[in-house]
Amino acid sequence: YLCKDVVNDPLFIPGVADSKSSLTVPLILHDQILGTINVESFEVDAFSDSDLQFLEIFARDVAFALNTLELLVAQKANTAQQSCDAIHSAVALPVDEILNDAVNVMEGYIGHQGEIVDRLRRILQNARDIKQTIQQIGQRMTPLEAVPVGMKSEHHALLAGKRILVVDEDHSVRDDAHRLLERYGCIVETAHEGKEAVMMVRGSGGEGSYDVIISDIKLPDFSGYQLMCRLGEVMNRVPMVLMTGFGYDPGHSIVKARQAGLHPKAVLFKPFRLDQLVDVVETILEINRKEATV
Repeated sequence: YLCKDVVNDPLFIPGVADSKSSLTVPLILHDQILGTINVESFEVDAFSDSDLQFLEIFARDVAFALNTLELLVAQKANTAQQSCDAIHSAVALPVDEILNDAVNVMEGYIGHQGEIVDRLRRILQNARDIKQTIQQIGQRMTPLEAVPVGMKSEHHALLAGKRILVVDEDHSVRDDAHRLLERYGCIVETAHEGKEAVMMVRGSGGEGSYDVIISDIKLPDFSGYQLMCRLGEVMNRVPMVLMTGFGYDPGHSIVKARQAGLHPKAVLFKPFRLDQLVDVVETILEINRKEATV
């Protein structure tokens, strides 16, 4: 927009003090306005149509430069995230194995040999600290602002810092749970079977040890419903989610669990999508929040 005389132009928005004329063009990239460039003069009618054309060309170059800079920042953040993800992926399941073994050993010493139990609890805490430190480093290296123009970054504040236990014999399911949920700040731990899951809950303090527990309906030792019942012996309310492959449930584990209090939305069908996983987990977390305020 070419403003020849600010005094006689009702569209002029005051900028530099005592300016007499101005030239304003938008910064446009792919039909999206990023901002504006405004040039002002202390002289009346200081700019021509040629100046306007030149500024439009210059503004286009500036818009491309800003977009390139954002892409470079995002690429740097993505590279850092991939490095942290690779490290965390290599560490997450082995650390879970340490946790599983530690709670298994600890079960035999609870009630006597308290010193050994204390040592094992320290091992559990140190193993968890290792995972969390790697996760926090990754989050610091990849700020949420590092997103190119036109891309959206989803925020799920409810998930941040929540502890999730995933119980499944399938290595790939446990690995996916780490990879998908930890990007939103969840603290994920896994177990291979029902007995291991019960020990993980009991070894982590029982009630309130995990915000959500996700289990396959058919484990090597229990059904999903049986695990829910066993967990009910160490927790007042079990924040349970059951998984099944393609709706296959020959033992009617889901039906029995729903009769025992499983939330209607607390079912996942494998292979699950990220949005479905997040939606179900957030449903259980919201129930937790409401019950905590009652």
